Amino acid sequence: MILFKENAYLTDEQIQNWIEEAENAYNQAAKKRAVNTTAFRLSLEEILLRFRELYGTGCRCRLCGTKSFGNIRFEVSQKGPYQNPLDIDQDNDLSYDILVRLNMRPNYEYKNGINKVSIPVPLKPRKNALLISIFISVLLALLTWISSSFMPETVRNEYLVPAIANSFTKLSAVFSELATPLVFFAVISGICGIGGVSTFGKLGGSLLKRMTGTYFIAMIAMVVVGLAIGLTPTHAVSEGSNIFSDLLKLVLDIIPSNLVTPFATDNDMQVIVIATFIGIVLLLLGDKVRTFRKFCDEAGNIINKMMAFVCKTLPLFVYLGVTNLLLSNMLSQVYLVSRIFVISLVGAAITIGITIARTLYVTKQPFSKLFSAQLPSLLINLTTSSQMSAMPESMKCCKEKWGIDQKFTDFGLPLGVVFYMPNGAIMLGAIVWVLTDISLGAVDILVLFKLVLVSVIIAIAAPPIPGSAFAVLPILFSACGTDLSMMPLAVIIGSTVGYLLPAMNGFCLQLELLMTAQKANLIHKEL
Repeated sequence: MILFKENAYLTDEQIQNWIEEAENAYNQAAKKRAVNTTAFRLSLEEILLRFRELYGTGCRCRLCGTKSFGNIRFEVSQKGPYQNPLDIDQDNDLSYDILVRLNMRPNYEYKNGINKVSIPVPLKPRKNALLISIFISVLLALLTWISSSFMPETVRNEYLVPAIANSFTKLSAVFSELATPLVFFAVISGICGIGGVSTFGKLGGSLLKRMTGTYFIAMIAMVVVGLAIGLTPTHAVSEGSNIFSDLLKLVLDIIPSNLVTPFATDNDMQVIVIATFIGIVLLLLGDKVRTFRKFCDEAGNIINKMMAFVCKTLPLFVYLGVTNLLLSNMLSQVYLVSRIFVISLVGAAITIGITIARTLYVTKQPFSKLFSAQLPSLLINLTTSSQMSAMPESMKCCKEKWGIDQKFTDFGLPLGVVFYMPNGAIMLGAIVWVLTDISLGAVDILVLFKLVLVSVIIAIAAPPIPGSAFAVLPILFSACGTDLSMMPLAVIIGSTVGYLLPAMNGFCLQLELLMTAQKANLIHKEL
């Protein structure tokens, strides 16, 4: 569908007219899903100015806006020899930095003597789209199961059951293959994204220590609640060994003997250790390894794109998985999954309660006063289940209502959005703990230790792609020996519990920022 199409000479007046017309076309096509267009306007203006600089004003340039499969993009094109407007001196050109910071990710193509640059324009995600599609998948799976009872037994056992099982196995393999490189590059990019060591400083270190402490509290809360409801870990001690020697062996096994074998053997724990080591080295070297850091970023972007596409098949994955469980009569103990809700919700409540108590102790302020300042951003978090959507209101709460230093807020809040996921770690850990207990009959204490460690890493490393937290679950499943056929249950339960918990991560993140700022005397007004 063509939204806008026009050829013209690139005069100053024409550039401004095109920007206005493109913005209007986008708003009309996106409707309620339209986002703030400032970044799009600046990107389009920058690219049009580059076209004029490279090709001059003697030839007509073309701007075309299209909408296909729910995506909106605008394309700038002009006839002429190969000249890439995006291929410039990145070190000396300020405009390159503008496009990078706007994060619009334009793409260049030269075809049939025409230079083309396309700009994908972001859209707001549809509310609850993933959750609704997953529940529809469950209903379809139930209908398939009921329908199968009317089929001849030969057709059911020889055709339907193998077809569903094989399709589910293949799709599970795709998720498993992408999960390891996804987490590998996410860990590297996340560590490099912290910034230079000199600029990070003691203040950033203090904030990270607080966040890490909350992860520790969250995991203790998860384990305590799990033990309280009867998930008692076992430990089979071999002759001449004890729990401490086995734990030491587990830690030593995490450290790889070389940099190749972990990838060849799909040893996800060792891959994460390698990624952490590489990320720390790149952070220390800074600009000396800019090219390699750029390579890691681009490779991570490619994997993210692939995973974003695969995550769109999550409803199909759930349908195949639930149908496979129903047809295989493996749901006799599924009623036990209610324990996931208990561990996730009670564990999160304990973590949130301790965070609030710590904040009240540090700030010496009444809870009602702090909560009233947080309420607008909390409501946005609860209705969208997205910390990014609530970012402007969270910034306003920290800077204006609490008076936290602007530079510290601009640094700390985005860092926390990426790093601070304690409630998500509780949810992932609870899901895998309970499902492992169901599939294996019991969870070894060493497996529980590994589960706690990997849950935190996965919660941090999962990129902001709808469903990505579930897409990397194969790493947790393989680390703990959980039956992959249980994964659709993990997606269904995580879709419901996971809608609430990200909102509470955002709520607690503001309190962590407030405590750190209070300790560092970075609050410029009376609370």
